Amino acid sequence: MATDRDDAARALNAIRELHATHDALLEAVAGRYGLNHNDLRCLEILHREGAMPAQRLAALSNLSPAAITKIADRLVAPGYAVRRQSATDRRSQVIGVSDGHAELRATTWERVHADAVAVLEDVPAARLRDLLLLLGRLADVNREHARRLSSDPPEE
Repeated sequence: MATDRDDAARALNAIRELHATHDALLEAVAGRYGLNHNDLRCLEILHREGAMPAQRLAALSNLSPAAITKIADRLVAPGYAVRRQSATDRRSQVIGVSDGHAELRATTWERVHADAVAVLEDVPAARLRDLLLLLGRLADVNREHARRLSSDPPEE
């Protein structure tokens, strides 16, 4: 059974609200860390994906290599991230989350994570699997349109 347009519009509005509240949460975390939004976004990518060359971080964050160099400097200075020699190429470096960042990350995110998990644990497993599929499909839509909007000139 297909969803009617009103239900779809309400669902999209709920997703937009979730995105806005998550963005507000990230701004609060960035303030706590003394970082800006893009710095925190890159730190989160490094936490999720692991250490990587600056070029890969630039691609995943959709930021320029020059911006990544400045961001890496801002993340390394307070000890949130480290630069180290690549394990596969001695001539290059990778950027990764520092061991010292773990305590601040835990005190920042443990309660958020626990509260979110508590909400999700109330959802029946079959509905949660459907939600995961839906969120994955919506993420694909966002990725596709981000690529399109980044590569297409604006329409006049």
